Amino acid sequence: MGALLLGAATVGLTSCDLDEYNPSSESEEAVFATEQGMEGLVNQMYYNFRWKYYGREDPVLYFEGAGDIWANMPDKYTYGMQLTRFIDLQGDRGQVKGAWNRVYDIVNLANTVLDNLPSTEGLKDDTRADFEGEARFMRSYAYWWLVEWFGDIEMRTHGTSSPTFSSQRTDRKVIYDEVIIPDAEAATKMLQVEPYKGHVGRATKKAAYALLARVALSRAQYESQGSSEQRAFYQKAYDAAKYVMDNMSSLGIKLYPTYDEIWQAKNNKTNTEYLFVVTHSSNSSLNANSGNPNRLHMYWSPRLLNRFGNTQTATNWEYPRESVLLCPTYYLLNLYKDWDLRYDVLFQEEFPVSADSWTWNEEQAVTNYQNSKTLVGKTRKKGETALIITRKAMTAAEREAYAQQGIAVVSADMIYDLRAGKVTPMGGARIRDLNGENGDDYPSSAWVYTSFPRFRKYRIWDRDPNGTFLLTAANAQVGYADVPIFRYAEMPLIAAEAQIAMGNPTEAASIINDESRGIRTSRILKPGHNASEMKVSASDMTIEWILEERARELCGEWLRWFDLKRTRHLVDYLKGHNPSMRFDQPVDEHNYLWPIPTDFLDKIENGEEFGQNPGYNPYTKTK
Repeated sequence: MGALLLGAATVGLTSCDLDEYNPSSESEEAVFATEQGMEGLVNQMYYNFRWKYYGREDPVLYFEGAGDIWANMPDKYTYGMQLTRFIDLQGDRGQVKGAWNRVYDIVNLANTVLDNLPSTEGLKDDTRADFEGEARFMRSYAYWWLVEWFGDIEMRTHGTSSPTFSSQRTDRKVIYDEVIIPDAEAATKMLQVEPYKGHVGRATKKAAYALLARVALSRAQYESQGSSEQRAFYQKAYDAAKYVMDNMSSLGIKLYPTYDEIWQAKNNKTNTEYLFVVTHSSNSSLNANSGNPNRLHMYWSPRLLNRFGNTQTATNWEYPRESVLLCPTYYLLNLYKDWDLRYDVLFQEEFPVSADSWTWNEEQAVTNYQNSKTLVGKTRKKGETALIITRKAMTAAEREAYAQQGIAVVSADMIYDLRAGKVTPMGGARIRDLNGENGDDYPSSAWVYTSFPRFRKYRIWDRDPNGTFLLTAANAQVGYADVPIFRYAEMPLIAAEAQIAMGNPTEAASIINDESRGIRTSRILKPGHNASEMKVSASDMTIEWILEERARELCGEWLRWFDLKRTRHLVDYLKGHNPSMRFDQPVDEHNYLWPIPTDFLDKIENGEEFGQNPGYNPYTKTK
């Protein structure tokens, strides 16, 4: 990021204290009239992305957990349930207020840049264009969030430096057509291929085209099915995505020979498939929250520590610190076919001993992992597999064969309820109940309840042998990995979806099958399988297939809630693919929007006129 990384502006829609950018007693106009002051203001737009979003817990819950491919950990069944299962989600929830305020912060900062940039003195033309492009990129991105979350909200295109006590809703289509899409289009023309001063994490030309593709695709949902107006937005999305695909070399994009290399730690800071990232640094002064920048490596892990000779130490990189937040649904794990190498890259099923040796006792083997007594007394040495957690169902005889080798097995039928009548027609299976409430065979203390294949997309434990360590220590919670927000693979998926919507399934299949496009290519084909297994035909090309492929390719990348909303599959997919643990999924049509924050409505004089979104508790102003 830039040289001036200043404190966060705690602005909402109703107030803004721009003195926080002022290093002296000068007025804001005087400060922003200088290149240094304007650069500091531009830098500030990125602050909330690192402080509150990419790398932190709440967005993991409401972007990914509020969907069909992840579920609450069984022992955290009620944790964040208003975000993951919409239980008692109302406008007075702190997460709703925080999302509204922090994203409107970004809008207000971008507006302030655009208001003051014309009077900034001494800027070179390319610098002025870059600053404007960054502001338009950030404003477009922030308004996209706000509109998709909250629907019709107030559209402001100038900075708010003094309190405002009334607010009016603007139709979401107007916000798209007057700000979100025009800003993204302008950014494609203003931004350069390389980031300003080489600072990774700032918006660039490839990021702007990726944003334009994403927001145009989203905009299409608000037009009548098959209309010329809708087709125009699909065409715009396709054109932007295709620009990225056709200009990979000039945009600095290069596909790795293997799928695994995308996620290796050694490539995190210089990733040639990332189009836009949020940066985190080992220099604590450059992080918004120096003690808590990026915890993504902690949120997707099963409980493994201290269970089979894998104690947590500062040097045991195979088993870093755990937070244990979300687990994959049965539906997600089984989206990957046998030929698909992506499953092996993204999900770890075999876990080795990290101590010098490990010997199973009866409590660990029989009570906790539900394996036979054959396992008791068996010893595994350092580096040997001691535990397998698999998406496959296994018979007792198959597990017994592993026990003979000293390996405990937790199979899918132990984690998920695969008994007759428990799997939905859409492929979902609930996680087995804690406490045996529905007659399960396992006590609630059994470790199988917190066991599932480990998601490896953010595998900080995969150290770069050349010394790029993305944790201070193996047992630390402070991570320094950059977080991809736009990745190349999304572009051919957007292009194919647009072609499907425009009635061109043959062209969509061609995009997916193109070896140079990086989706169904040889790098995701397991050895021993034929390329024909992964190829698709025009008849495969449906929106439902696109959602499956986006789950396989983009799982954990902040997009699932938006995908299900855009395609109007939020309700049926959550209920069908993610029946949760007790079939208590309360999602319904009103959850296509979030509630307006009560705190905001309280602060404006016309709160009742602005009103709450449908389906949530109606707003009544306190007298």
